[in-house]
Amino acid sequence: MQGNSAVAGQGGYPSAVSGWYLVFVLYIAYTLSFVDRTIIAFLVGPIRADLHITDFQFSLLNGLAFVIFYAVLGIPIGRMVDSYNRRQLVVIGVAFWSVMTALCGVASTFWQLFVTRLGVGVGEATLSPSAVSMLSDSFPPEKRGLAISMFAAGIHAGAGMANIFGGIVVMFSMGGALTVLPLLGELRPWQLAFILVALPGILVVGLLYTVREPLRRERSRGSSGASFAGTLSYMRQHWLVYTTLIIGAAFSAMSMYGAFQWVPAMYQRSFGWNPGQIGWYIGLLTIIGGTGSMFFSGWLAGVLLKKGVTGVYPKIMMSAMLLAIGPALLLVMRNDPYWSLIWLGCLVVLLSAPIGLVQAALQAISPNETRGMIIAVYLFFVAVIGTGGGPSAVAAMTDFYYHNDAMVGHSIAWLVGVTAAISALLQFIAIGAYKRKAAVTDFSGT
Repeated sequence: MQGNSAVAGQGGYPSAVSGWYLVFVLYIAYTLSFVDRTIIAFLVGPIRADLHITDFQFSLLNGLAFVIFYAVLGIPIGRMVDSYNRRQLVVIGVAFWSVMTALCGVASTFWQLFVTRLGVGVGEATLSPSAVSMLSDSFPPEKRGLAISMFAAGIHAGAGMANIFGGIVVMFSMGGALTVLPLLGELRPWQLAFILVALPGILVVGLLYTVREPLRRERSRGSSGASFAGTLSYMRQHWLVYTTLIIGAAFSAMSMYGAFQWVPAMYQRSFGWNPGQIGWYIGLLTIIGGTGSMFFSGWLAGVLLKKGVTGVYPKIMMSAMLLAIGPALLLVMRNDPYWSLIWLGCLVVLLSAPIGLVQAALQAISPNETRGMIIAVYLFFVAVIGTGGGPSAVAAMTDFYYHNDAMVGHSIAWLVGVTAAISALLQFIAIGAYKRKAAVTDFSGT
């Protein structure tokens, strides 16, 4: 179905109420996506025990299985975002990933769970390119950073809720309780967790029908989306700015995913905390610190843009990554869980900043007809390097270097320290390239 608002430049932006309501609805969808995506990270113990798998095999379920189709299908989905009705794409995606999450709950072998996790990735690949494109057409340039950052903060609400809910589920599983459901039979608590977190997808689909498809603006080549080859050609013309922004953000994502997918296991193995304790502490840290960071970074970017500061987005991202190196190295300096929580809180705040800012930066320097695919390319590298590489890198270091499950905290610390430094270097290079690109853009909104 062709988007009914694909005509460029008709009328002004939607009212503030309409724009922020769209942010709210997409935020709820993103929150749900991250609950469904990350609940598995808190179920390491019971899934490993029931399926008889290692940390590294679990990391494949947690990372690679989700990443494969999420990354590969993101590119053609990005092409659809630039040409078709974006709201409908999100509706289809939410429905599909919710069904696949529920099917994770009936998996009883490693490969069954691997395949259903592939399906979750397929559905979730529709959301971010569609949402960021819709938000860019709903807010003027100086307000986009905050709007996109607040949408992206759904990552932290979802991850936080997954930690809290996951902790309760694991505590329940320790009692050995089983649930019997019609048609499905006996389910272990970790299986029931997948089914329960899939159910809100029905409500989110209904909520999405209360928002409108925004008019497309800032097109420079007519009203239809650019081809994949055309988008890649555009990116090649400006290769330095796109490469440094995207790969720099991918390494910051590697820090985030590598750390927080394994933090629950660190607290269980190093400090003997039970899952209920871990879930509440990490969940609240993630929700409060992550959301606060993304609100502040988006607000700060808007303020600096209004003051005429150039290269705002890469400057903020570089600063956050440099500051993250210290807390990463301090994470395991003292064998005290509460000191570790302090440094983890710092990491949540600092590693969260790039998530919304890089997407706002990419929208600012890209014509409308390429935005969906450019966000999809960005998500491809985040998925491969961040979601896929981060958790597996921590697991590989723990299994193959330390040969000791209890050293997972040291693996986290080294991964974050190294990847944050690489990200900061790339964002430093991006500053000059971003300034040059913004100075020569030939469409409004840069």
